[in-house]
Amino acid sequence: MDILLPQTQGELVYIYISARNLRNLDHSNILDFRCRVYLKDDFIGETEVSKSTLDPDFKQPIPIMYKFNKKQKLIFQIVDADQELSNQLITQSNQAALVGSCKQPLAKLMGARNSLSQLNLMKGDEIVGNIIIHVSKKGPQVIGQNQQGSKVTEIKWRWAGVKLLDLDFFTKSDPFAKFYSVNGDQIDLIHQTEIIKNNLNPNWMGWETTEEQAFKNSKKLFVEIMDYDKLGSQQIGHVTIDYNEIKNDKRTEFPLLTPQGKNAGTLKILELTIIEPPIQATEIVQEEPKDPTFLDYLMGGWQMSLSIGIDFTFSNQPITKPDSLHKIDPNKLNYYQQAIKVIGGEIVAFDYDKEVPVYGFGGTPKLPTYTKNTMDDCFPLNGNKDSPSCQDIKGILDAYVNAVPQIVFSGPTFIANVLSKAHLFAVENAKKNIYTVAIILTDGQIEDQDDAIKVLLQCQNLPMSIVIIGVGDENFKYMKQFDDPKFLKKHAKENQIVRDIIQFVSYQDFKNDIEQMSSAVLDQLPKQFMDYMHINNIQPVKMSSVHISKAM
Repeated sequence: MDILLPQTQGELVYIYISARNLRNLDHSNILDFRCRVYLKDDFIGETEVSKSTLDPDFKQPIPIMYKFNKKQKLIFQIVDADQELSNQLITQSNQAALVGSCKQPLAKLMGARNSLSQLNLMKGDEIVGNIIIHVSKKGPQVIGQNQQGSKVTEIKWRWAGVKLLDLDFFTKSDPFAKFYSVNGDQIDLIHQTEIIKNNLNPNWMGWETTEEQAFKNSKKLFVEIMDYDKLGSQQIGHVTIDYNEIKNDKRTEFPLLTPQGKNAGTLKILELTIIEPPIQATEIVQEEPKDPTFLDYLMGGWQMSLSIGIDFTFSNQPITKPDSLHKIDPNKLNYYQQAIKVIGGEIVAFDYDKEVPVYGFGGTPKLPTYTKNTMDDCFPLNGNKDSPSCQDIKGILDAYVNAVPQIVFSGPTFIANVLSKAHLFAVENAKKNIYTVAIILTDGQIEDQDDAIKVLLQCQNLPMSIVIIGVGDENFKYMKQFDDPKFLKKHAKENQIVRDIIQFVSYQDFKNDIEQMSSAVLDQLPKQFMDYMHINNIQPVKMSSVHISKAM
C-alpha cells in the first residue's frame, strides 16, 4: 500500500543529483561532498555525504512541489561536507565550504529532454566541475538499472511532530526532521524532510528507505528535529529509536528531549508500510495512476511550443514619444518585453529546440531583409519569411529590440493572419506530440472579428491554446468575449466541440503586475492541455528510467 500524501497545490517531483570532475580543494585527500538545494534563499533540501570521490552520484533525491504557474529558480551548491556549518545559503562572505554552484529554473530542468540536464558548476568566473540533474516523478530508485525483484525490505512511512518546543520569540518554530542511521559513535544522514514554517505540529511528506540502508549496522535510528533559520538552524529535540519497537511492537510515538534533557514534544509515525522481500525474485511492475496528470504527459515526452504575434499599430505611439508602449529602455523592459520574458519563458522551457516563430502585425516593416510600403498584418519579426523563428527568449527579445526602430506604426488591428500562422504551426506540431501556445500581444480592439472567429474555430480540434494579452488603456470589451466558450459556440457548426482554449488577460486587471498576470495565465494552461487529451483519449507515454550518461 502506498503512503497517502496530503493534497497540495502542484505536483511532487524528485531531483536526483550527480557531479563530475569536481575541483578538489584538499590536495592531500579527496573531499567528502554533499549538494544543497535552495529556492532563492530558502533551503529546500540536501543530499547525503558522498565520500572520497570527485564524481559523486548522490542517492538521496530532493523532493519539491512543482507549480506550473510559479517561477521556481533553484540554486545548487556543492559543498565540502567537513566544513559545512549550517543550511544557510553560502554567499560571497562565506565561501570556505563552497566547491561550486549553479542556478536553473525548475521548469527548465523538467522541460529538458528526458528531464536530464548537465550544467557547469561555477565558483566566481571559474568552471570547477559539472552537475547532472535528473527530475523524476518517481521516488528514490537506482536510475538506469532494471529491477528484477526486490531483495530488500522496503519501508514507507510518514512522520509528524506533536506539540514541539517553540524556539522563536515572535512566531512559531519552522521545524524539519533529520533521520540518521547509527554505526557505533558515528551517524549518517539518510533523509531530511522539508521545512514546515510557523508550525509546532508539522506533518511532513512521506518518504521511503530500506532496512539495509537505515539499519545496516544497528537497529537504532537517531532523529533530530531542527528549527530552520537562515543564520543557522537550532535543535528543538532529538530521540534515539529502536526499530524493533516500530516493526514488532507497533510503537508509533517517541518523546523528544532537548540538548539539555528537557521535554521537547513528541515524534509520531502517522503512516507506515513495511514490504518484506518476496521468496522468489519477481519483476516489479509499477502500477500506473488511474488518472494521468499534466506532468505525466510533459515528462513522458510531450512538449509545449510557443508562437507570438506583436501589435505595431499606431495606437502604441511612436517610440520617440515618452508614453510609447514600444519604448526601448536598456534599464527597464516595456510591457511587451515583460510578457515575452515572463510568460513565454515558462512555456519555452518545455520545448526541446526552443524555436519560436514571431510575427508582427499592424505596422509597415522597413527591415533590412523584409520591406513593405503599406501596412502588413503578418510579417516575420526577424525579417526572414522563410524562417521566422527566433531561438529561445533571448533571441525573441533581441529580434524585437532590433526590429522596433525599423517599423512604421500604422493600422488597422487585424489578427486573423497571425492566428492562421499559429494554426499552421500547431498542425505541424500535432504530428510530433507538441502542444502549441499562441500568444497575441495587442493594445487595442481588433477590427477583423469575423475572420478571427473563423480561425479560432479551426484551432478547436488541435492541441493548442491561445492567450491574448491586452497592453495599454483600452477597455478591450469585445476581446474579453473570446474568453467565454459560449461566445464561440454561437458561431460554431451544430456538432462542433468548442473547448475552452482562449484566454484574454489585461495588464490593467492585474495592476500592471506581470508576475501576478503570468501566474493567472499559466494557471489555466494545464487544464486546457488536459481537456484536449481527455477529449481525444490520448494517454501519456510511459516514463522510462534514464541513465545519467545520456546527459554527458
